[in-house]
Amino acid sequence: MLDLTGRIERNQLFGHYGRICLLFPDRQVVVAPGQFGMLRPNQSVEPLLRRAMAVYTVKPTPAGTELEFIYQVLGRGTAAIQRLVPGQLVDCLVPLGKSYDESPVLVGDREAVLVAGGVGAASLYLLAESLRRQSVSVRLFLGGRSAIDLIGLEDFAALGCKVHLATNDGSRGVAGFVTEPLLRYLVDHTSEVHAGKFVVYTCGPTPMMKRVAEICEEARVLAYASLEERMACGFGVCVGCVAEVHCGPSEAGEPETDFHRVCIEGPVFRCDQLVWG
Repeated sequence: MLDLTGRIERNQLFGHYGRICLLFPDRQVVVAPGQFGMLRPNQSVEPLLRRAMAVYTVKPTPAGTELEFIYQVLGRGTAAIQRLVPGQLVDCLVPLGKSYDESPVLVGDREAVLVAGGVGAASLYLLAESLRRQSVSVRLFLGGRSAIDLIGLEDFAALGCKVHLATNDGSRGVAGFVTEPLLRYLVDHTSEVHAGKFVVYTCGPTPMMKRVAEICEEARVLAYASLEERMACGFGVCVGCVAEVHCGPSEAGEPETDFHRVCIEGPVFRCDQLVWG
């Protein structure tokens, strides 16, 4: 983990989202797919706490390293970041958290199936970029409430990902939840499912990820989820971002659960580890 101060190169707003690019001068910053940062305006007093954001892109430059984050404007913290302009400074703890496990999809001519909802797509772009660089087939199911919520669509398409779209209002792609075209795709490719061809990675609203987990459990498809939780510190001290996980049977044979910190043991978990409620 690095405690850095970045200079804003761009802070572009679209709808109720923002895309902010920070330059860390003369620093090499290495981020694995799925890791995140904790951001706040430099020397900010209000709001006191940083905001967790997935790292969207990483770009080494002669001047240093550029990191991009995509955020949804929801409260005081993200509203404060929304108001920042190029040249201003942002404090950033990065990289944080556990990355996606790419190893299962790198063998046996498998396909990575990414399922993203809204700003959850930001967590999956580095994964798609890494897998495409290794010649892995990547298929993206991208959903949102409307067309403006289809985050990163052009960027994923430029990587050569096969893209399926769904919007709740029908303004782009299939009308309805993104889990429906995912289910149809797996049903239509039952033989490949049984052969273990697919590995699923998902990030987005919890109800969406829960449904992805149910679909994958029924189909016996290995799946990973990156949880979106409110965080105070981002590095495990406050224990405020816990998720309930299965930890095997007790001595009496009863199933037991425990709580893991999303910022340390996560944010990426196997879907079958999680207690979805």
